[in-house]
Amino acid sequence: MFYIIVFTFLLGSLAWSCTSNAKRIKKSDADVECTCPHCRILIQPYGDFSNERAKAVADGLEKSLAKYVKDLAVTEVKVLPGKPLTEDLMNDAKTRYRASKILDKQAGLKSQKNDAIIGLTDKDISTSAHGYDDWGILGLSYMGHSNCVISTFRVKDKSQFWKVVLHEFGHAYLGLDHCPNNDPQCFMVDCNGKPDLARERYLCDTCSNSIRL
Repeated sequence: MFYIIVFTFLLGSLAWSCTSNAKRIKKSDADVECTCPHCRILIQPYGDFSNERAKAVADGLEKSLAKYVKDLAVTEVKVLPGKPLTEDLMNDAKTRYRASKILDKQAGLKSQKNDAIIGLTDKDISTSAHGYDDWGILGLSYMGHSNCVISTFRVKDKSQFWKVVLHEFGHAYLGLDHCPNNDPQCFMVDCNGKPDLARERYLCDTCSNSIRL
């Protein structure tokens, strides 16, 4: 009888020990932090670009990054209060806003190392390109400086606008150049002034493997 009692006690202790260890392992696993690169995205709407629309863009960008850039952890997507586009940001002819001036101004919004700044506007923006001093563009990025500005002005189908945002984020934060394969279905293809956003469906393997985080 004594041995039966001792055996039962030992068996019960072993069962408790296994259960206790299982809980500790589970808790330990849950406490493991993600070691992949982190990013906080700040969305800056300008002019008549409402915060509601900016939030929709932010949501679309976050979902697309989760789908196409799996090694990046987005810690926060924050829409900042809207700001006006002032006259000093315009070109000499006062017909468009210079994208580089907007980028220079919004660079000060970055307060953390892993911040990415995205400016959104409905106004026409331009830069010097293709032999022109004032070339109208969809967006402009400072490559690798996590700073970009994008306009809806030249986007006919606004439901495709998130692809332009992803493209410029690819330049600004992911360190991607234009698609070297010139794949018309890749988000990083150079539209050369003639965007065909409906054709863009994925981030090609070459561009995916070129991401620098």
